[in-house]
Amino acid sequence: MNRVMNLPTPRQTKGWVYCPICTHTVEAQVVTFGRRIMVKPGQKCSRCASSLEAACVLRHEVAA
Repeated sequence: MNRVMNLPTPRQTKGWVYCPICTHTVEAQVVTFGRRIMVKPGQKCSRCASSLEAACVLRHEVAA
């Protein structure tokens, strides 16, 4: 049986993430999939140049 899944389209927005290496909050692009929010792959921290793929998203901008 073949079912078509209705996956939400990913949206890119600007957000603030917590860098685990330098322990600062930096601005980065975040991708939202419905309720799930994650950092866009390949981003670097603007302060220490480490990868932000393990960073936690603290805030993101949502247009009303």
